[in-house]
Order: sequence, then C-alpha cells, then structure tokens
Amino acid sequence: MEDIVIIGTGNLAEIALEYLQRDRIANVIAFSVEKLYNKTKNFCGLEVVNFEDLKLKYPPNKVKLLVLIGPNKVNTVRERLYKESKNKGYQFLTYISPKAIVFDKNCIGENCFIFDGCIVEPKATIGVNTIMWSGSIVAHHSQVGAHCFFAPGAVVSGKTRVKENCFIGINATVRDNLVIAKKNIIGCGGVIKKSTKENEVYSQEGTKSYSENSIDTHL
Repeated sequence: MEDIVIIGTGNLAEIALEYLQRDRIANVIAFSVEKLYNKTKNFCGLEVVNFEDLKLKYPPNKVKLLVLIGPNKVNTVRERLYKESKNKGYQFLTYISPKAIVFDKNCIGENCFIFDGCIVEPKATIGVNTIMWSGSIVAHHSQVGAHCFFAPGAVVSGKTRVKENCFIGINATVRDNLVIAKKNIIGCGGVIKKSTKENEVYSQEGTKSYSENSIDTHL
C-alpha cells in the first residue's frame, strides 16, 4: 500500500481515515494542517505536521496526499491547499469506495473522495478535488467541475454541467440540461429547475412547526 498524508483534521479527514483503513486502500501515516490552525500534535493516533513543514518531513517522492478539507468558503480553502501541494510536487490519491457504482473510474479526477453508495453514470465526469458524500448521484453525460462538494443524497440529473467550487446540499436535486454556475451553494432539499448565475445561494425554506403538542398529534 502507498503511504498517504491527509491534509486536514476535521470530520471529513477523520471519516476518510476509517474508509481507507476499512478498505486497505492506503497506509495513512500522518495528518497535516497549516501552522496557524495546528492545535494538536496527534489526531486519530497519528502525528500532525505543519503544512509549511510537510515537504521536509514527508517529501513528494515518499508519500502521496489527500487534501480533505470541507466545503469552507465554497471549497476555496481545499482548492488553495490542493494547488499549493501540487506546486510542491505532490501526487494525490483518489479514493472510490468499492460500494460506490462508478461506470468509468477514469472519469474521476485526482484528489477526489467518492463515498459508499454514490453513483456516477456513463459519460459523466467528476473534476479534480471533488468530494461526493454517501448516496450522491451524478447522472449520465453530466460534467462536474473541480473543487466541488456533494452532500449526502445530492442528485444531479443528466446532461447538466456543474461548474467549479459548487456545494450541492443534502437531498438537493438539480434537473437535467442545466448549467450550475461557479461558486453556487444549493441548500439542503433545494430543487433547481433552471440554470443559475455565479456566486448565488439557493435555499429551501426551513421546516415550519405544524403543532406544539407532539404527544397528542395523530401520526
């Protein structure tokens, strides 16, 4: 197995470690975060190295990286660290769960993480540095740009283009033949039926209380 350093110490990095260990895909030997945010020397039983010192301790000819930062600032934090790592000469692991259905694994870019239950249909492509959480779907002929994040259950229908740095929330649905513009946020449960404009945010209205008496409410 290849030796891997994970960039990030958040929930995503912790869960990804569980997947990699379960499937014996790679040997994670350390974590790394930027010095400003490094508050611990140990995470999940492994060393945490300052990102600024990573090349000295774990040079590019010894390890590959997985940059696993969440969708902060429409994925631009993960984008920056991915690009900085690439400029330092690192190569990246792409993880595709054996419990995902991916018609053509060559359509998945580097530094992607495809969780259990995801589906990527024929003729669809996934750009570099993209996260697809459990149960998300990209249908046939759709193109997902770089640095995107699909929350659990997010669905993009066929022949749709999702441009760079988009976030598709839990159980959000994008219909077919649309263009989702750069740096869009589609909130959980959102239904997108027409193409969008850059930097926009779409949110399904939050749940309203039907009753304040759950004990006597008939189900």
